[in-house]
Amino acid sequence: MKNYKYTALMLNGKKTKGIITANDFNDARRKLKEKKIRALEIKEHREYSLFSNNKNSKKKLKSDTISHFCRQYGIIISSGINSISGLESLAKRSGNKLLSEEINRLVNDIKSGSTLADSMLDDKSKFPKLLSAMVATGEATGTLEDVLKSMSTFYEREHRITQKIRNASTYPTIVGLVSFIMLFIFTSFVMPKMMESIVEVGATMPPLSRFIMNIGMFMKKYWYLVLIAIIIGSLLLKKYIKTPIGRHNKDVLVTKIPLLNKGINAIVSMRFSKALYLFVSTGFPLLQGLDYIREGLNNSIAEKAVQEAKEGVIRGETLADNLEKSGYFDPVLIQMLSIGEQTGQLENISDQMSEFYEHESEIYLNRMVSMIEPIMIVMVGVMVAFLVIGVFLPMLSIYDAI
Repeated sequence: MKNYKYTALMLNGKKTKGIITANDFNDARRKLKEKKIRALEIKEHREYSLFSNNKNSKKKLKSDTISHFCRQYGIIISSGINSISGLESLAKRSGNKLLSEEINRLVNDIKSGSTLADSMLDDKSKFPKLLSAMVATGEATGTLEDVLKSMSTFYEREHRITQKIRNASTYPTIVGLVSFIMLFIFTSFVMPKMMESIVEVGATMPPLSRFIMNIGMFMKKYWYLVLIAIIIGSLLLKKYIKTPIGRHNKDVLVTKIPLLNKGINAIVSMRFSKALYLFVSTGFPLLQGLDYIREGLNNSIAEKAVQEAKEGVIRGETLADNLEKSGYFDPVLIQMLSIGEQTGQLENISDQMSEFYEHESEIYLNRMVSMIEPIMIVMVGVMVAFLVIGVFLPMLSIYDAI
């Protein structure tokens, strides 16, 4: 049995929150339905702690893997092959172990009488809730093939953006690592011998040179402690970022970094616009759709903004007006969504805005990549200058003595 945190509407229209114990996601929804409570949001309730055991945290399928699955399964459906046989074939031929296990779970659930969407919406599922909701819409409307093609394109776009972000972070990581190794070698082995020779001829050791020497001697003597501290610090930071407060602090920090904040904002706006288009175009209920949209944004500030916007929609207010209150989303997006709601063209406008922000995100990412190299050169130059000054200051004291 697991605990599930829910947000729901009571018969009198008031919103209520609480925790319910159930076997799985579907069981929790059934229990709430028996209590005559309309579930708006259900998610597994976990106690987050920096030192907590994360065995329950499950791996998620990557965007490119999901894109391939949607495209291949869409082809299977269009060719008229039996769904179970097609899924079993995909599981056998997939080179991704996690995907094969997940497909086999889907097959077992379907054989037990469950629908594909219900199995994907289960809390054990490693598929995104956004995809699961769209599959449910496709099954209900008989357009599963078209839905899978759309989602394949959607996750292919997600993968392309993710790769660009990863490529942008690779260069500074490599330069930083190489610079640290060179700094360690120079301060621990090269500089001490140079300083010994300089001091022997009567030079005095300035505070800066002594400081660099002390760092080098410490790293040479206790290099293993430095390495352990770096590894433990990295693991703790990674674990902290996975906690709700850690995610929020990370996202707040990103908003304060020039250019990077605009790039991330454009990516989040693209995800929101495209997901909104998918739900509106298929006739999926907006309130429930906003829950799945929120989960796919991967930004705690935007997630909070969408959640508050959803509460406003429940009160009968417009989506655009409530998104504007958060102050996170681009005013252009807010204005266009407002026009779409007023004219009944929300589907077309959200699709156009997703294309617009995809282009914007690529511009910002390319700009960041082009700026990283000179920034790293300046940082390495400052470090080298610091070391050179530390070496030449004792030599200058010799000339002063002469």
